[in-house]
Amino acid sequence: MNFKNKFLYVGCGNHRMLGFTHVEINIGKQYKKGGDVGPPEILADITRHIPLSDNSVELIFSRATLEHLTYQELINHFLECHRLIKKGGYIRMTVPDLDIMINNYLDKKENVEEVKYKSEISGSTPVENHTDLFISRVLYHDHYYLHNFDTLSRALSKTGFTNIKKVNAGETQIKDVAEELYKAEKGRDKWEVLIEAQKLNDEPKVSKFFEKRENKFILRFLAEKFNIKISRYNKRRPAFPSRLWFKEKFRKQKF
Repeated sequence: MNFKNKFLYVGCGNHRMLGFTHVEINIGKQYKKGGDVGPPEILADITRHIPLSDNSVELIFSRATLEHLTYQELINHFLECHRLIKKGGYIRMTVPDLDIMINNYLDKKENVEEVKYKSEISGSTPVENHTDLFISRVLYHDHYYLHNFDTLSRALSKTGFTNIKKVNAGETQIKDVAEELYKAEKGRDKWEVLIEAQKLNDEPKVSKFFEKRENKFILRFLAEKFNIKISRYNKRRPAFPSRLWFKEKFRKQKF
C-alpha cells in the first residue's frame, strides 16, 4: 500500500487533518456526531498491525486515543509505531492527564455544571461536586488506563523512543505540520498532556504482548471473524452483523 503522505493520524475518529493519512479501526467513527467525514484512508487495529512498510513514516500523531487502550495494547501500539517511523522521525500524542485531574480536584475551582457537559466523564455516576467529578473522570467507561507524563515517557522509553518531551500545542520539530497540529491541539493542554518523542538508535527493550487463545476452535473462529463477544473479541470494532461491519469489510478489500 502506497500513500504519499508521511504523516499518520491514528485513532482519528471523525476528525481530519490536512496532509495526514488517517488510520481508524472502526469505520462507524466517520459518522460520529451526526455527520459523515468520509472513511479513513486506512482501516487497521493500531495495537496489532498498520499495513505500511518499515521506516516509512516521519510522524505518527494521536489525539485522545491512547487512554482507550489497555497498558498491553499501548505497548503493542508503540512497538508498531517504532517499526513504521524512520530514523529521526517522531511520535506525538495528547492524552488526558492524571496530574491535571488530581490538581483540579485539590483546587476545587472548576465549575462543575459547566465541566460535566464538556468533558469526558462517566454518565453512570452522579456529578454533584468536585469529588464526583474526579471519580467520574477516573471511571470513564471506555478509558482503560490513566496516564501522565511519567507513565507515557516510561512506556515510550521501553519501546525504543528517546528525546521524550512535554510540548505545547503546535510545538514540534516537524515544521511542515506545526500549524495543523496547533489547530488540532489548541486548548487541550487544560486537561491533557502533550508529548513528542523521537526514534533514533535505541531498540525496544520489550516485546509485543499476545492474547491467550481459547482452546475451542469455534469460539476462536466466531470471535476472530465476526467480533462476537463470546470469548476473545475486539472492543473497538463493529460487531457482526451490523451494517457498519459489512461496510468495514468492503473497505478492507481495497487494502
